[in-house]
Amino acid sequence: MNIPLAERLFIKDRILERKMVIGEVEVIATEKREKEKRKQMEDKIIKRKMVKTDAAHAQSMELLELNVLVYRYGCNYFGISIIKSFRFPYLSNGM
Repeated sequence: MNIPLAERLFIKDRILERKMVIGEVEVIATEKREKEKRKQMEDKIIKRKMVKTDAAHAQSMELLELNVLVYRYGCNYFGISIIKSFRFPYLSNGM
């Protein structure tokens, strides 16, 4: 089946601009877009979880350092000031 050049260019132009659909072209493109969006959302969720676990890890490391300092030098040596030097939202409420 030969399609004249002018009509081929017209059809190609319409398909690329999504003004005309032949067969399942639009369905395939829609599935690709949905798959990309799904992957992006999964990546965002993974990044959020990583940030939360990194923050929790950093806070636990600071707690470990605090425990080591208190164990080595005793609580009376440092007093409350050592607790304020670390960034703990639940410990620095005005202690």
